[in-house]
Parts: sequence; structure tokens; C-alpha cells
Amino acid sequence: MKALLALLLLAGAAFAAEEPGECPKGTHRVATNNTYQPFKCVKEDEKKGFSAVTGPTGFKVRPKCPRGTRAAATTEGLQGYRCVRVMAGETEPDLAPITGGDEELPPVEAGQDDDDPLARGCPKGKRKVRTADPLRPFQCVTQATRMARITEESYRRYSVPAELSFDYPRMLQPRDGWKEDIPTLSFTLDDGSPGKPVTITITKIEPSQPTFIDIDAAVLKDKEWQGANDGGHVPAAGVKARITFVAGESKTAYVPLSRDAYYVVVYSAPVEAYEVYLASFNRLLKTMKIVRRGK
Repeated sequence: MKALLALLLLAGAAFAAEEPGECPKGTHRVATNNTYQPFKCVKEDEKKGFSAVTGPTGFKVRPKCPRGTRAAATTEGLQGYRCVRVMAGETEPDLAPITGGDEELPPVEAGQDDDDPLARGCPKGKRKVRTADPLRPFQCVTQATRMARITEESYRRYSVPAELSFDYPRMLQPRDGWKEDIPTLSFTLDDGSPGKPVTITITKIEPSQPTFIDIDAAVLKDKEWQGANDGGHVPAAGVKARITFVAGESKTAYVPLSRDAYYVVVYSAPVEAYEVYLASFNRLLKTMKIVRRGK
């Protein structure tokens, strides 16, 4: 019995000596189906190569990662990249289509969107733009989307009798809700394109309203809830209006009235149209006239 045990121990030691701990240069360790030799050293296949995948740069098509994630270079593993979650507000330097020129787009795989700029680039006639959705940070939009040219002839006058008047661009469709509990006017450019529309709203805030807060509290709420920045003051309707803004997304003006009341003018637009229609917001404030009771 002792002799048999000694033989088994010697066999185990011999087997351990044969199992490769570290493989020589030019070879790598792979698993086998042999129970007695689970690993072995094999030569690297030069035809296949292990340097073809070098990370998210240098690819004709971006490495495939689930929606809401992006490829990040790594030295671990054979593929040279890993998928990491895209955080809200994270920027990416390359805003051009991933596939360039007239190259043929790779075929769509099961469960993959046809217009997914992270996976396939954008088809002809469309371009990649950033969105506010962290789970889908980019989308493909038509080249001419919302890029109307605004001239002096583009504006018309809007009036609320005995209240206020201002200029607005005629391509925005007005909706008059001034007789509602919280008086509101809205002007919208909704051309059926994906994402939020270009919008300007004017709301009258008064102490008699159940949800009333003063201007200081409204500005603080903008900063805390929307992450808005303080834009200081601009002249509007003969007074100084308070400004807050979220870069590339929205801009808000608080125009004081008498007896703690005020108007809130809010402009918002998708990122690709923001600068174009920002002029409309500025024009509205410059041309605003308010009928002040008691004067």
C-alpha cells in the first residue's frame, strides 16, 4: 500500500513538471481536452496575428459595443478594447460619420438599428449629431434639418392686447394659451425631425398663482434642477432681465413686472439648430414691449 502511494506521488510530481507554467517567447498557453494535460504551449499563428485589434482608433468601423456604451482602449485581453458606459455630458472629439466617403456600409445585423451612428455611421444625405439622451448620445438627421436662414423678412409681430408685443420668426407655429390659469404662449418649429423641436415659450408668473415663486427662487431652481449657468442681466422691455442657460440646449430670461410678477421666456432647441434660432430669442427680448398698468 505504501509503495502504491509513493508511485502516485511521483506520477503527480512528474505531471506537474510537464504542465507549462510560462510559455516560451513566440508561443502562448491554450486549454486542451486532455484531463491529464489541461494546458499546452503552442506557436502563435502569424497569419491571424494578435496586433490587428488595437483599440477604438484606426478602425474602418467602430468596435461593436452595446447602446449606451463606447469602446475604450485597454491592454488586457486579446481584443484590445473594452466597452464602457457613456456618461451624461461626456464629449467625443469625432462628430463626423465613422465610415467615410462613398464606402459601402457594413450589413445590418439582427437587433441593430439601420441609423445607428455608433455602429454603422450615417447613410448618405444624413449626418451625425449629439443628443441629450445618454443611452443614445448620437443620431442621424437629414442634412438640411432645421437649418432655415433667418432674415429681417422672417419676422412678424405678435401682440396680446393690453399686455405685451414682440417679434418672432414666422416659421415657428404659435399656440395661444394666455387665457389659461397660467398664461402661456408657445412658438414651435416641429418639422417631424427626430429629437426635440425648436421652441420659444412665454409664461406670465403672478403671486396669485398656487405655484408662484419669486425670480430669485426661480433662478436658483434652474441652477439646481437643470444644471443651468448664471448669464447675468440683459435689457428687455425697459428693464434688466435675469438670464440662465444650459450651453447648447436652452436659454431663459426672467423679465420683471410690477408687484412681484414677471415673464419667463424660455428658448430650447436641438444641438444642431441651437445657434441658428438663438437669434430669434435675442430678437424677441430686444423688441418686447410691455403694457405696465398704473403708468
